[in-house]
Amino acid sequence: MTSPIEFVPTPLQDIPMIVEELRSSFIAGKTRPIAWRKAQLKRFWHMIDDHEAELRDALFLDIGKPKFEAQTAEITALKNESMMTLTSLDDWLEPVKVPAPTPGGYQAKICKQPKGVCVSIGAWNYPVLLTLLPLVGMIAGGNAGLIKPSELAPNCAMKAAELIPQYLDPTCFKVVNGGKEAVQEMLEHPFGHIMYTGGGVVGSIVMRAAAKHLTPVTLELGGKSPAIVSDKANIELAAKRIAWGKFVNSGQTCVAPDYALVQEDVMPEFLNEMKKVIHTTYEKQTSGHIINNNHWKRINSLLSSTKGKILIGGTSDEPALYISPTVVTSLPPSDPLLETEIFGPILPILPYSNLPHACQTISQISDSPLAIYIMTEDVNESEFVIQNTQSGGANINDVMAQVVVPNVPFGGFGKSGFGEYGGKYSVDLFSHHRSVVTVPTTKEFEAMVSLRYPGGDMEEKFRFWKGHLEAKLVNGV
Repeated sequence: MTSPIEFVPTPLQDIPMIVEELRSSFIAGKTRPIAWRKAQLKRFWHMIDDHEAELRDALFLDIGKPKFEAQTAEITALKNESMMTLTSLDDWLEPVKVPAPTPGGYQAKICKQPKGVCVSIGAWNYPVLLTLLPLVGMIAGGNAGLIKPSELAPNCAMKAAELIPQYLDPTCFKVVNGGKEAVQEMLEHPFGHIMYTGGGVVGSIVMRAAAKHLTPVTLELGGKSPAIVSDKANIELAAKRIAWGKFVNSGQTCVAPDYALVQEDVMPEFLNEMKKVIHTTYEKQTSGHIINNNHWKRINSLLSSTKGKILIGGTSDEPALYISPTVVTSLPPSDPLLETEIFGPILPILPYSNLPHACQTISQISDSPLAIYIMTEDVNESEFVIQNTQSGGANINDVMAQVVVPNVPFGGFGKSGFGEYGGKYSVDLFSHHRSVVTVPTTKEFEAMVSLRYPGGDMEEKFRFWKGHLEAKLVNGV
């Protein structure tokens, strides 16, 4: 096991020089060649592969993340993302030809253009993955990148500061470490794009700062994601999968099911299955600990203030920063556990009578969750929920699968954030989609467009335009 690393913040006075060096490298064109981008992606993969044991140790020191969980949820995800991007980059960057208007002769295409110096402000709950995953898209898009890891995961933050300049071009990719003062200093500067992962309060601050420079922003914020359990679901499997999604990483996952809505006729069976799976799998501490004492106290305060019934769990250990997997039932609508994102191993469970009732409850608790999870074997039920709710993403018969499938965008909606990334969508995010139109210079084409110029019989031109160049409804279509 690697020893803890002393956290050393970046001096605030160095940040303007760091930003300026990155900007100079981008302006010089260093990041643009596709061959250079591919070389950096290969080095990124080697950076993770060569040091995965150290990264797992850092994750354990910061958040108690077990070896298997660290490997599967963070390290493997980064290696797979960088390799998929490397092998697909030529296709993803290929200009897209689009149909051109009449009169004929126009040639139109959309090209992906780098945005400039881009920023990733990472989160502490998956401090390796959520800090470095956007970097893959920045590299692939031809940008320079500035990475700000979470100071609440200091070992992972310092490991990023150590490894990135060893493997990636240090004039094009840099790490700034520190707290809110470092973020405030960074945001004094204009950037090509800012990506922030975290809570809504800080997300609003990031947006306000970016607005000063008209910098585009992507916010990944989380939210109260519900799991719906229908009476047509596989109840045993639904309990098993919801429990895993809720209790992995001690509930500190933005896409974890925040609460469950269970059809009232199958509530006793579901609670029984939940008791079984917690007893057999989660009674002992199998996942990481709560990130720090402040968050431990926040979660315990929510639990102590609930007016619901603690059916399972409810125990905690402050020195170990541990809270047992907990299930709470019989909650009133105004219960504290339903008013804010829990971000801990507590699962409130509410009954519902029918699907319209379930959808209405979701809207009342949070009308734009990051995800909705629907457990049912009836495709009509799942389609009803999809059509009558809003969310960043949705799963049918599982939880958190939207972050596993590589070819779908991941992102929030409304209060859970906006902007999507992952795979091709990361390249799209960190690229400006530039429209390029080529117009013929032949005499024949010039004759076709000559009516746009002043002079001649303008009434005749007007009639020709209306008669031949204006789209019309035909038979109501």
